[in-house]
Amino acid sequence: MSAILVVGCAVPTTGVVPLTDGLKKVTHQGGSFMVPTSTLKTRAITEANESCAPKAARVIDVKETQAKPMGGWPEAEVLFRCE
Repeated sequence: MSAILVVGCAVPTTGVVPLTDGLKKVTHQGGSFMVPTSTLKTRAITEANESCAPKAARVIDVKETQAKPMGGWPEAEVLFRCE
């Protein structure tokens, strides 16, 4: 019998959220404290680009939040505009 350990696979996302003045935001959160914020940022930027297709997403700001010892998973938030 073999066991498979899967850590941090689930990555909840807000989906693309429209804001004011053509700005949009997408947030990805890790399913465990071991998910690097760089991975979450890459996934959020990919989702932003997909939502803007055939145009490209211009990233305005990225906020990365590390996991907290007493709760709180890592997170990456991308603010962007389609151009």
